[in-house]
Amino acid sequence: MGRLRSLAIIGGMLLAPMAAHAEEWSFTTLEWPPFSGSLPQGGSMTAVLRAAYGTQHQDIRITILPWKRAVTAAMQTDGPHVGFFTATRSECDAAGGVLSEQPIGHFRYALAQRQELPITWSKPDDLAGLLIGVVDGYDNGPIIEDLRRQGRLQVDSAPSDAVNLRKLQAGRVDAAVVELSQFAYLQPGLGRARIAQGLSALTLNERPLGPPQALHACFNRSDRAMLARASLEKGLGRIDSNGLAERYMEHLGLESAVSN
Repeated sequence: MGRLRSLAIIGGMLLAPMAAHAEEWSFTTLEWPPFSGSLPQGGSMTAVLRAAYGTQHQDIRITILPWKRAVTAAMQTDGPHVGFFTATRSECDAAGGVLSEQPIGHFRYALAQRQELPITWSKPDDLAGLLIGVVDGYDNGPIIEDLRRQGRLQVDSAPSDAVNLRKLQAGRVDAAVVELSQFAYLQPGLGRARIAQGLSALTLNERPLGPPQALHACFNRSDRAMLARASLEKGLGRIDSNGLAERYMEHLGLESAVSN
């Protein structure tokens, strides 16, 4: 009996550090302010993920990469990452991943335009024939993607949102797809570039490219990633993710641009 008690004590000592060690999940993401990237708390969606996992005393590690590299790295089941964000259902399906059941936020696209050459449209057909700037690999929503598949819309791909908008400022495209909150965040920098380089001023077209859409985390198909996904679902059920995102936007002074 004494030997059994000793083994139980030793076993408890060995298990104690493991119980005290918080699980850490590694994700990739991109520079997509104000949702993710090199921002306070890593952006609004990073803050939501960290809060959700925090309800279970777990943490996250974030690696910021260009969009296509972020997706590729996250989907390697033998790599360090369990998934990537932010993702639409189409982007996750295209990557071969498994979408989180619950969203971690919302976004809404519109067209950025040159102030002197605004775009007037009321139906998708009105956009036919235009040269639209997009970011390579993004899901641009049904209006743009349908016209693109039909061959009725020309697109010019850029590696990032910032490059896409600079092309528009330089007059290389007629308009550029951009997220509402992101445009509000980037607008001061775009204004400085306009003054310094003599580029066009940009405005946001008043007609959005459809309703708000959900943003998710996308997980690879490893066993560890499925554990991370289950933990995220549990954590999201314990927090007010919409309220958290809205407070984050307010902190950045973007409360009028929240895309929910």
